Amino acid sequence: MLNLRDSYGGTDPILTTLAQGYALPETNIANFIAPVVDTPTRAGRILRFGKEQFAINDYRRAYGTNIPAVQSRFDSEPYTVEQEVIAWEIPEEVIENAGEGPAQVDLRAIETRNAMKRLMNSYEKTVADSVAVAAAYETNLAFTSWTNFQSAYSSAGNENWTDPTNTSDPIKDVLIIKRQIANQIGIRPNSMVLGSAVYDNLLVNSKIEERIKYTTVASIDIDVIARYFGLSRGIRVAEGRFLETDGRLLPVFPENAILVFYSPLGPSDSVMPAGGASMSTPAYAYTYQLTGTPAVRPEYFVRERRVVRAEITVERIVNLVGLGATGLIGSGFYIADVLA
Repeated sequence: MLNLRDSYGGTDPILTTLAQGYALPETNIANFIAPVVDTPTRAGRILRFGKEQFAINDYRRAYGTNIPAVQSRFDSEPYTVEQEVIAWEIPEEVIENAGEGPAQVDLRAIETRNAMKRLMNSYEKTVADSVAVAAAYETNLAFTSWTNFQSAYSSAGNENWTDPTNTSDPIKDVLIIKRQIANQIGIRPNSMVLGSAVYDNLLVNSKIEERIKYTTVASIDIDVIARYFGLSRGIRVAEGRFLETDGRLLPVFPENAILVFYSPLGPSDSVMPAGGASMSTPAYAYTYQLTGTPAVRPEYFVRERRVVRAEITVERIVNLVGLGATGLIGSGFYIADVLA
């Protein structure tokens, strides 16, 4: 009798190594926003952080007084990783045409990388949707438009970021945003994600051009803007697109949106946890990813269609974990449209 565990279980070590070694493009925002951390189980409690975990505290004490204590908060909300699976197939005729030996391995490597690209593009949409929920943020940390943002903060710039009358001043708005996050968690943000239309407008913003012309001979690019805004971890421009059911290509992250947040980890281009990554370190968001994934099942032959098939599985979920004063998200700031 056929033993399913022996014939189908386990992983292909070579293709799994290829999948886990997949390098993300510079435009990837999913792991930039929510760095990957290992979780050994498929379910558990979310580890969230209040302002006391972010801020600097004083642990000096007088003799005989109480000893200060720190305590991580396992949230009452459980999490369950979501399973994502994609399969690649290679017709036997294609394998025959490719010849024997190493060429076959190359075909499988190409298809594995292509499948990983698709999985990561899909996950970008998942993360982008998660950070865009305004109700998850503390009061006045999420807005539908720049106009609403200006109504809440009178010291904001005079115009939205389209700069139609050369009066737009994004640095004033970013400084307000950084201060508001610091008021919630005790530390300033160091990261930003820009919609592609926002980035295009910043490249020609007259105030930015005027302020940097005396300090650098470089043209305005993403690194110059990051230094200008004082964001040490950097800025990512969301260029990804997803295919809508009606055939349109739409941005995974709104083209007119911005997200400013804090993360303690350097940006990584890996689908695996970065060195030192831990869900116990305070941050805006993490991707809880099941240990050992992504993993590629051993390939098998589908006789009815004469194709070689293999499946790639990754199990993960994005969790926003940096809380503010009232228990909502305080380590990030989101504006859905800074051009209106």
